[in-house]
Amino acid sequence: MKILIPVDGSPHSINAVRHAIDLAGALSVPPQLLLLNVQRNVATGNVKLFIDAETIEDYEREQGMQVLQAARQVLEEAGLPYQYHLSVGQPAAAILHYAAQQGVSMIVIGAHGAGGLGKRLLGSAVANVLESAEVPVTVVR
Repeated sequence: MKILIPVDGSPHSINAVRHAIDLAGALSVPPQLLLLNVQRNVATGNVKLFIDAETIEDYEREQGMQVLQAARQVLEEAGLPYQYHLSVGQPAAAILHYAAQQGVSMIVIGAHGAGGLGKRLLGSAVANVLESAEVPVTVVR
């Protein structure tokens, strides 16, 4: 079993990691835990005219690793192995693509993210994942 946990650094995404840890403890065979962080593409418009691609990639990687840090720490403290992946693009599309690519059994996702729209009942990325995922999705508050 593979469980995908999209992480954006919000408290809800860390709660999703903790929920996945609880799920892993209840299973007779430990699942593969896959963390995913999706960075929005900053190289839009004229940005590429002023900043080279390597600098942009370094920035996106640095931001992604920073966001993943708390989730990785929670998993390491629990003593569970995991893999992580960084992606760039629209969050819902990237989550669904990675889930299909990895053949995950389920997605455990925070109710809403760290962005300003996070105060809505469900973030738009979460709503899109719920609507389009081909595997069970658990939404954690």
